[in-house]
Amino acid sequence: VRTPCPWRDVTDRHNNGAMEEAARCQVDWQLAPFLKGFCEEPFTREVQNFLRRHAADFCRGGKEGESGYPLRWTELHSDYIQLFERQLKSVVQEEGFSLHDFHQHLSDLSEAARTRTSEDFLPGCGPSYIPPAPGIKVAEFWSFLDALTASTDFAHFLEVMQRE
Repeated sequence: VRTPCPWRDVTDRHNNGAMEEAARCQVDWQLAPFLKGFCEEPFTREVQNFLRRHAADFCRGGKEGESGYPLRWTELHSDYIQLFERQLKSVVQEEGFSLHDFHQHLSDLSEAARTRTSEDFLPGCGPSYIPPAPGIKVAEFWSFLDALTASTDFAHFLEVMQRE
């Protein structure tokens, strides 16, 4: 059963649904729970409320400050990142990891992925029968990582806020 991620249409229209696709277990049972946590209703509601509450700040536009954008936008982006970081911490702990261990695991997988082709399986993430899993290919891992870190991209954040 494919369950769509309800905030995808609000926040991820131009990302080909990487978060939704990963949450539908396309990246294997080993990584899917981490992205599914970002599609939980309380979190999606919190993100939608954030977008509604602050969208007007981005309608005003304008260029000011050293970076070319109002300082308020940078502050809101920081708040937006914190929403996702809190959720990540919660999901990681729910899955029985510490945030440090999760980051280390992703770092190890990233290092391994850099030395393989996109069609190779990550070490320890090959196909299995028990539990049934197709495995995690390098290309799928990079898609997972892109979806997981999308909130930190300021340009993506601006697109989301200006669309809202």
